[in-house]
Amino acid sequence: MTARQGQIWDLVMGEEYLTAKEIGRLLNISDRTVRSDIREINREKGREVILSKRGKGYYMEGPRPFEIDKDLSKSEHEDNPEWEIIRQALFGSPIPYGELAEELYISDTLLSKIVNRVNRRMAGRCAGGGIRKREGFLVMEMKEEEKRNYYAVYISTKNLNRFFEPESFQPYFEWVDIVWIKEQLLTALGNESRRFFDATIMRLVVEIAVMAERMAAGYFISEDGAGEDLEASLKPGEQEPERMVPVMMKALERKLNFKAPPQEFQYLSQVFRNDFYYIKETENHLARGILDDILSAITLEYGYDFSGDEEFCQEMMAQIMGTLKRNQNCQRNINPILQRLKSQYPLEYDIAVFFGNRFGKLTDCGVGEDEVGFFALHIIRAMETRMMQSPKKVALVNPFGKPVKELMRKRLEDMGECRIVIGESYSLFDMPSYFPRDILAVLTTVPLNQVTDDVPVILCRNFLDYHEKEKLLTVVREEEVRSVRSYFKRLFRPSLFFADAEYGSPGEVLGFMCGELCRQGYVTGEFLDSVMARENLAPTVFAMGFAVAHAMENTAVKSAASVCILKARIPWGDMNVKIVFLLALAPNWNENMMPVYDMIIQNLLKAGVVHQLSKIKDCKTFVEQLL
Repeated sequence: MTARQGQIWDLVMGEEYLTAKEIGRLLNISDRTVRSDIREINREKGREVILSKRGKGYYMEGPRPFEIDKDLSKSEHEDNPEWEIIRQALFGSPIPYGELAEELYISDTLLSKIVNRVNRRMAGRCAGGGIRKREGFLVMEMKEEEKRNYYAVYISTKNLNRFFEPESFQPYFEWVDIVWIKEQLLTALGNESRRFFDATIMRLVVEIAVMAERMAAGYFISEDGAGEDLEASLKPGEQEPERMVPVMMKALERKLNFKAPPQEFQYLSQVFRNDFYYIKETENHLARGILDDILSAITLEYGYDFSGDEEFCQEMMAQIMGTLKRNQNCQRNINPILQRLKSQYPLEYDIAVFFGNRFGKLTDCGVGEDEVGFFALHIIRAMETRMMQSPKKVALVNPFGKPVKELMRKRLEDMGECRIVIGESYSLFDMPSYFPRDILAVLTTVPLNQVTDDVPVILCRNFLDYHEKEKLLTVVREEEVRSVRSYFKRLFRPSLFFADAEYGSPGEVLGFMCGELCRQGYVTGEFLDSVMARENLAPTVFAMGFAVAHAMENTAVKSAASVCILKARIPWGDMNVKIVFLLALAPNWNENMMPVYDMIIQNLLKAGVVHQLSKIKDCKTFVEQLL
């Protein structure tokens, strides 16, 4: 894909429809060239990723950000106008807006679109702000430390799919050899490198490379921002940075031929000092208190009790202390799998957002999406464990006595997908006419003459071999889907379904939907504030073009789901949204609500579903299509 084709890709991805003429006007090329480039893009992808609709123009179902970046080669990064704009703001002298557009061979309109897109993507990740237009010039009004953070976060988020390949970052550096930086860092760390995650190593590589690039270009931290002495700033037990900093800095000075002032040594020590490797007993006590408080709230809101999982608690305590230290040092983590976590584990991620919100309230510590993603990893593991602790019951009809019963009990332990136990055991002569309500299925080692209409019967001639296990798992899955679908249909109300709505921002559409929920008696007036708090912590938008918004707490008067199909896509986080779901959950929410949440997201992530649903005008058809 050429640089120009990459620009076409970005334009089509960011709008609902664009004609060839509109694209050509934005890029200063002919309609024919646009059509030719789109054919080439589709040919390169092996399928029609950019589609056309008569009378409307070109459109594309939104791919995931990390899949988009995967198609960009190094040479394309170098000619990418987005990076050229940021590079100009970071390193260049102020240049008039119009002149910059001409220099990049793009229109003023496209320049504005690119700047807006970058600012949306960086919002919430960098406290220093973004790129602004001041008196006809593009500027980045930040302190040097904030510019470095912006630089590091931007190039990290652009390389999430190749985050662990240092060479993939090289196009973003002019003076620095990032592979050399990695080698020097590993040498400085020595055996200590084994104590760091690979993600931490890459964060260190990127941040050191950014620091070196800025110094090589003549940008240093001012003496006013130097702060305390390096040695004095180190806490007891935190001597590793003091040893590593001079080694790394001297290597950089020799390689890039500059002399670093004292404040840069302190800055570099802060770069090293941001993970949870110096935890002491007193810190464990602090982390335990925070964790216990949050887990109690999660049990109340979601019905999941993680407090008995001591392995989870120890891991999460370490994560809590790491988050506190990163916040103290004004540093951020980059989570390369954030989008994957949001789309593949929506329930676990949502619990992590709740965790992050409570954590912020208890500690007055800012928590971003990347940090929430790391909370989610621990919760995913704990949820998998919890699933295995919540058994489903089957009844066993067995005339062969204890040896066969024990054999089948052992084989049930190896089901893997869920935990199934023998809840009741009968001989042929005491089998009841009706089984208890909590019995999922009847396993029998011999054919039964008695018909059981209330529960499935699985004949296990081979005492639950592989094929018989699969039959049992099919029953488990079908029962779960049946209960979820039943609840799913009751949750969506025609009076809360809105098509062809025209709103310009998430705040506007959520304000309208919350107002309708309140007017119809589902929520109180405080509901909107809780919904917006959830959005501000981590936007509920997904790459395919939909958002599933909900409140931070389960405070609805009664549970319901509202749907709003927008006439035109609106910016939401760093993506564009066509369909908005708003879930209102009561404190006594049904246990099926979380599987419903999973079902909504997993179905919407299928290719083409959002586009098909966006054409539907009535609630019943919409729900049936979504199912």
